[in-house]
Amino acid sequence: ALALPAAAPAPTPAAWPVTDEIAGDGVLVWHIPLPGALRDELDLVRRGDELVLTAGPFRRIVPLPSALRRCTVEGAALREGELRIRFAPDPALWPRER
Repeated sequence: ALALPAAAPAPTPAAWPVTDEIAGDGVLVWHIPLPGALRDELDLVRRGDELVLTAGPFRRIVPLPSALRRCTVEGAALREGELRIRFAPDPALWPRER
């Protein structure tokens, strides 16, 4: 009988953290690593609860983290291989403080 190779371990999901800068700037920032991406070849489109990210010939549809689904996109910057997307809370969808 032939021995089957062991299954490879599942890859660890990439960490794409969201930082809370509401106290200072009033925004949340989503950090997405994009090594090798060029600003001129980068395109972002919000489609409902997803972000369509195109970098050159590559396209990825990424679901937004739950906190960002209740925000509007305020801007984005690509620096040192990291895309930083700024989101502002949408007052119509964000719970008011008591």
